[in-house]
Amino acid sequence: MRGLSSSLILQASLLVLMVGLSTQTQFFNSTQDVCRLFKDGTQLRKPGTCNEWIECKNFVTAETGTCPEKTPYFSLTNNKCYSKSDTSYCDTSKLCTASTKGYVGDTLNCANWYLCDGKVLKGQGACPSGMYFDQEKQMCVYAENTVCTATFEWCNIVPVTKVAFRDEANCNKYFTCTKKFVLEPHTCETGKYFDVATGTCIDSKLVVCDSHPLPENVCGTKKLAVRNKFVSDGATCRGYYYCRDLGSGVPDPDPIFQQCNEDTFFNQERQGCMPRESQKCTFDRCDGRQDGFEVTETDGCHNYVECVDGREGTVFSCENEYFNVATQKCTATKTSYEACSA
Repeated sequence: MRGLSSSLILQASLLVLMVGLSTQTQFFNSTQDVCRLFKDGTQLRKPGTCNEWIECKNFVTAETGTCPEKTPYFSLTNNKCYSKSDTSYCDTSKLCTASTKGYVGDTLNCANWYLCDGKVLKGQGACPSGMYFDQEKQMCVYAENTVCTATFEWCNIVPVTKVAFRDEANCNKYFTCTKKFVLEPHTCETGKYFDVATGTCIDSKLVVCDSHPLPENVCGTKKLAVRNKFVSDGATCRGYYYCRDLGSGVPDPDPIFQQCNEDTFFNQERQGCMPRESQKCTFDRCDGRQDGFEVTETDGCHNYVECVDGREGTVFSCENEYFNVATQKCTATKTSYEACSA
């Protein structure tokens, strides 16, 4: 049997590495801009460097800078260029060991290389723009011809001056970094989600969310487990969970998330998806509708709201007339929907 190519072995090693990484570990060669999680004006240490910084605007990297020779380190404690490093992130003293001889790639930046003679660092440098150092070939190659396993932690680049940033796995959570450069999780109060634009927790209806938190005791408790039933996701009009029957007193710890189609809302009492206009829902009624109008829950069925990109927009009134869901217009003919009935 032929042996695996070095490229395939590296890729397999990368997959193994990914499994063991913490939730805050990020890959240096990721195509996602780190500024997606930070509000405008936030300055960060540029990933993979010690002497460069970036500034965020409109959730992307808008500006970059390099520290001068007299103050060569971007300090996360002082949030500015400083004379010495304040983290072990920039420590290269352990790259060269007694058994090391030749060139060594950087674990933080795929472009950097170091020349070691045992424990002695003989030299260092960086590959030309767009190239990575290949450890096996001992040379710079184009990025697509090698596998980059360099990583960084969020608290290697985020200032410790109470800079809040989004937890992508939970809309109601966010992080800051402590003075010891440790990731610290936070949870918004009930009914609020973290808003990247302001860096604060605001009304959940005002935040676009693809990762709603799992409600506490969604499938019951050990005293009374919810078994073989559907329950609301507690965050949207269409979402619900299926709680499996794992036996008496055993609530499902990992219920299956599902959604009603675009024309229906979930009704827990009826255990099914029902026409939108027939259901009351305290969450965003435009859930699943990119455009058009949705009747509001105001008594009398006179009011309707415009849906914009799946979110509630401007509310309008038919005044003395009634909103007709089918025609999407106001009509003199009296209409009555359960959603807007007393």
